[in-house]
Amino acid sequence: MITSKDKILLKKLQPEFPLASRPFAVLAEQAGLSEKDMIAAFKRLQKEKILRYIAPMFDMRKLSIVSSLIAMRVPLNKQKKAVQVINAYPNVSHNYLRAGEYNVWFTVSAASERKLKRILSDIRKKTGIDAMLDLKTRKVFKSRAVFDL
Repeated sequence: MITSKDKILLKKLQPEFPLASRPFAVLAEQAGLSEKDMIAAFKRLQKEKILRYIAPMFDMRKLSIVSSLIAMRVPLNKQKKAVQVINAYPNVSHNYLRAGEYNVWFTVSAASERKLKRILSDIRKKTGIDAMLDLKTRKVFKSRAVFDL
């Protein structure tokens, strides 16, 4: 159950996370809450799987990091194993199931094209699935998702 305090926390987290030694203190002050309440709410939201984590968004190209959106054609009876294999890589930022022939999608990044290809090769070997599309970015469109709570 999301409380009114939770909504305040989630609203504050979305536009920008403070770069400070005590970011939750900054957020708490802005929201009119105590730092202790802000941290407790955050931990509870994580425990309840409403909020997974907080992470920065970087422009990978400016950091000379390569990334791709990958689509795999995974039989239903192999989806669980395939997702476990994919999730084991810290290089994978997120993945999701989709309807259609190519039904497991994920993004992966690496320090070089060679390392990215090695990760994808490992995933193929560990899952036993070769049907994989490597959908390189041609043009970047940035959208900002802020949810109205």
